[in-house]
Amino acid sequence: MPITRLLLASALLAAVAGCGGGGSPSTQGPLPPAGQTVTVEVRPKEIQVAPGGTVDFSTVVTGTADTSVTWEADAGTISQTGSYVAPLAAGTYTVSATSKGNGLAKGRSKVVVTPTPAPISVSVSPASTTVAAGGTVAFTATVSNATDPSVTWTVREASGCGTVSAGGVYTAPGAAATCHVVAASVADPAATAEAAITVSAPTPPAPVAVTVSPASGAVDACRTLTFTATVTGAANGAVTWSVQEGAAGGSITSGGVYTAPDAAGTYHVVATSQASGTASAVAAVTVNDRILGVSVSPATVELAPGASAQFTATITTTCGAYATTQTITAPN
Repeated sequence: MPITRLLLASALLAAVAGCGGGGSPSTQGPLPPAGQTVTVEVRPKEIQVAPGGTVDFSTVVTGTADTSVTWEADAGTISQTGSYVAPLAAGTYTVSATSKGNGLAKGRSKVVVTPTPAPISVSVSPASTTVAAGGTVAFTATVSNATDPSVTWTVREASGCGTVSAGGVYTAPGAAATCHVVAASVADPAATAEAAITVSAPTPPAPVAVTVSPASGAVDACRTLTFTATVTGAANGAVTWSVQEGAAGGSITSGGVYTAPDAAGTYHVVATSQASGTASAVAAVTVNDRILGVSVSPATVELAPGASAQFTATITTTCGAYATTQTITAPN
């Protein structure tokens, strides 16, 4: 009967296959039950990592009770627990996991090894400097490894250390201090650099001083002598003129023109700074009597013995002319 022979032939072939005859041993592991599919999913499915970086992979195996896998990598190394170490060369690589319950079920992950970009760095110039209180200094910042070279400028100290403009121009405070300016990369605000600033104490203003020229002088009574005054240490160079001896010592105008009194002597003109009120200078003036001429009237006279005549003498000085009268009696 043909059907009986067919069944016997099938049984014989199965027996031969079971004994290994006529075929190769399987390397794929046990197969799942008929109609059941084994799947392996590797997580993460795709990842980017630095050269020599590490990744811990995991799997989700379905369709079999045996969820163990065998790990492989075409570059780098991977342990059988899924701990992967990337190669040093940049490139795209594959990590795979093969089901131990079904050698045909395999999952893969794409690994992109990308060189770590150089970190953004900032430098400030000058790195340190000294500036006078209230002074200014310009700083520049250089940003490396970034397409955006701009920075944000700040003063590290909360108060008492001046200000810095968006362009890096620092204005020092009015008192001595140690301060710092900070430049932060706009591309990466964590990348910063700073410069130290020593703010020196403000220079004390020069004292106000007055000098008079000439420092001393001589003039005839009632005549004039012009003085000039120079003020240093003050923006206001004006002075107030006076005579130390008051009206008895003559007079002086606001422009420094001194008029001597009619009495000979030594007097003093004073120039006082209007800016300070206390800074002053004194010039000594020697006033001399000077007779310019004398005339007597009458110039001649004849007198009899015992007779008298009156004479008038007119004396001219730098202060003007005055007359004096004298009676003369001839001898007997």
